[in-house]
Amino acid sequence: MPRRDRDQLDLFGEASAAPAPRPARQCPPTRGRSTRKPPANPLVAKDVLAEVQLGRFGLLDDTDRVMVFDDEGHVRAALDEDIVHHLLSGGYVERCPPRDTLTRLHGVVRKPVLPLRLTKTGRAMLQRWANLHPLGGS
Repeated sequence: MPRRDRDQLDLFGEASAAPAPRPARQCPPTRGRSTRKPPANPLVAKDVLAEVQLGRFGLLDDTDRVMVFDDEGHVRAALDEDIVHHLLSGGYVERCPPRDTLTRLHGVVRKPVLPLRLTKTGRAMLQRWANLHPLGGS
């Protein structure tokens, strides 16, 4: 079968031809004063995977609280904590080795934060979701 015909039949396209997936939002949301949680959305899971790939999430101390790294050397509680824990338990995201632990300001106190990274399964899922296009779209 010619290469061109094979590519047209492939649902997801070639992984090497697609650019690296990027999150749709600028920065992961941090937990504010309101306690209302947004409804679950598959697009949020895709954004969380892309943000984990960029190194924006970590776990505080040994408490397993999910934190968001900001540009000023601080960490803040993540709004997407439940999604990150679900991805951790599903094997899509894992903790970095202890040697990669960073110290960041949480309020006014420096605390150790262990960054998160994608597993091989998580990278494959992110790539598949990034290659999908809406039906009828161009």
